[in-house]
Amino acid sequence: MAARPIARDPSDILFYIALALLPVDGTLLGYPLPYWTPLAPWFFLAYALSNWRYLRLTLRIYLPFFLFPVLLAAMSVYGWQTIAVHGNAIALSFISLLLGLACLASLDIAFARKHLQIRAALTVVICAYWFAFAVGVAQFIALKLQSDTSLHYFAAMMYRRYIRVRPQFLFAEPSYIGMHLFGILLPLFWLTRDRRFAVLIPVFAAAAIAMGSGTRIIIDSAVALFLWMLSAVNFRNRKATWGFLAGSCAIAAGGLSAVILEPRLNALATHGLLAGDGSMSARIFHMLAPMWSWKHDIRHFVFGWGSGNISNAVRDGYTGARRWFDSHGGVPNQEIDGLANPPSDTFTMSAYSSFITEFGILMFALLVVMILIHISRHRAWNRMTVCWLTLTAYLYIQFESYAFYAIWLLIFTAAFSTYRKEKGPSEK
Repeated sequence: MAARPIARDPSDILFYIALALLPVDGTLLGYPLPYWTPLAPWFFLAYALSNWRYLRLTLRIYLPFFLFPVLLAAMSVYGWQTIAVHGNAIALSFISLLLGLACLASLDIAFARKHLQIRAALTVVICAYWFAFAVGVAQFIALKLQSDTSLHYFAAMMYRRYIRVRPQFLFAEPSYIGMHLFGILLPLFWLTRDRRFAVLIPVFAAAAIAMGSGTRIIIDSAVALFLWMLSAVNFRNRKATWGFLAGSCAIAAGGLSAVILEPRLNALATHGLLAGDGSMSARIFHMLAPMWSWKHDIRHFVFGWGSGNISNAVRDGYTGARRWFDSHGGVPNQEIDGLANPPSDTFTMSAYSSFITEFGILMFALLVVMILIHISRHRAWNRMTVCWLTLTAYLYIQFESYAFYAIWLLIFTAAFSTYRKEKGPSEK
């Protein structure tokens, strides 16, 4: 068979631009979506639209997922009639869904329809994340030297500014490092066994931890490392099994050491999740307030408050959630206080709490069933898929954008499981 082409027509440049911009999700150049400002999704959308002739073939494979937003809109009518209609928040919600579907369509068009070269795409992704890593190193140096000029430059280009405290690379938040490393790069390593990812991922993770970029990357790294070992070990081999047990003990020991030595983790361990760290307290309360509304409004819990109405659920649940939060030793801050009267475009920092609040537990259960049926229909179940699905589900607990690439990459790959059998980046 002839080698796959790097590009078939000028529109493929849009796809490679999208791949190059994957780690650039926190700059002022991007349009603000819930808690990030990505650029790549817009190029995925442009690529899918410019290759509209292929969309009919894409829809054959993923039709339930493309029809799902229509069902979500229909389900939202109940919430819009009984709660409120917030046009801007509705637009943000459905635009995010559209951009996520554009990512799915672009992957299918590029690799399944146009048969573009996978190695070329991987090279672009690897170079993009090495560049993001270099930016983080430069930020760390600027922090150590307290270079006002450099820090001002980095702060000026970011939409949400953490640079004067810790490196954030090109991400909207330092806590998003794990989403990229383990939601995108690790699955790509699983699928292709490209050794370049085997260098990039641990170097990026270790350096982010060493540079003090945040506590979540420590926890994410431990979870991802355990799931990677679980996916790779041959339990029929006694030595490998003992190696897995030893590795698991090492991860536990490393986690315990991190809790003792890392100040924020130590504070969380000694003072609890509600009082040990202001950022963690705020994240928990962002999820807790709408979840309190679930408890006291079963009908809307089942059918949803309606797209764009998260702020109403937060406002309704605030008093009860705040009472529980305070009685359990929670330490309030300005961000938590502000949720008493949240803006209409409020989101929850968790894909689960946001989606269930907007569209109801019924639609969430349907989405889970759709994904499981999709994987089963394409006979893509194996130990790696289970570990990948578990890791993805974990990562979205503290990340809410419907447009983020991790779940769409998983859905795409399930339909083309032959890609994960590749032993290396070479292609026919």
